[in-house]
Amino acid sequence: MCHKIPRIYSVQRGAALAIALFVLLIVALLGLTLVRALNDSANAVASDVLGTRAQLAAQSGVQLLMTELYPLDAGLNTSVCPARVSNEPPVVRNYTFSADGLTQCSTSVRCSQLQLNSPYSGTHIRIIAEGSCNGGDFTYSKRILVEVGDGIQ
Repeated sequence: MCHKIPRIYSVQRGAALAIALFVLLIVALLGLTLVRALNDSANAVASDVLGTRAQLAAQSGVQLLMTELYPLDAGLNTSVCPARVSNEPPVVRNYTFSADGLTQCSTSVRCSQLQLNSPYSGTHIRIIAEGSCNGGDFTYSKRILVEVGDGIQ
């Protein structure tokens, strides 16, 4: 006994395969798009974290230099910063950090001082700290400018 396949089914042969391939292609493209979006998001977070670490390294450099400028129970230590000769002070200290959170970070601190003339008196100090952190193939850096006045009247 032989069963014949109705003619309607023989015309539709292979359509399910084409639809399955189309659906598979769409799902693969959606998956690829999702992976790419997650990768971009992860890179943005890493960039934010390393940028924040670079800023904290720069702030730490300023604070370390300030402890040298103003030692405990003493006045201004003018030997730390040279006299100002240009807007970009010379580098006076380089710090490399090994503490948790600042590993692979360093800071270059520039400093200069200016004795003020009449009608003002006192010492104006300009500190520029540039913190940088390495993250893979990139180096993130932040720059901070601090100006301090000692005895300005």
